[in-house]
Amino acid sequence: MSRKKGTKVKRAVKNILDKTTVDDKIMEHIDENRSLYNKILCYTKCYGGYLLAVGAGCTFGANIWWGLGLLIAAGGWAYWTKNTCKL
Repeated sequence: MSRKKGTKVKRAVKNILDKTTVDDKIMEHIDENRSLYNKILCYTKCYGGYLLAVGAGCTFGANIWWGLGLLIAAGGWAYWTKNTCKL
């Protein structure tokens, strides 16, 4: 019975989304500002590791294991960024 309910809900959501043009408007806006979105995404990729490193430094005082995990994540982010992101 729950399977039928799930398909009814999916159909209802699909019908509602087909009636609206919100997704088309969003895609048009993204297409108009593609370079801006690409620049924001690239800077997030390139400098997001710094946020992880700062978070790791702040977390070391509360919990050494969480801080160590964030520090390892920041190192992984730096390695991934060095090899993939070019501004």
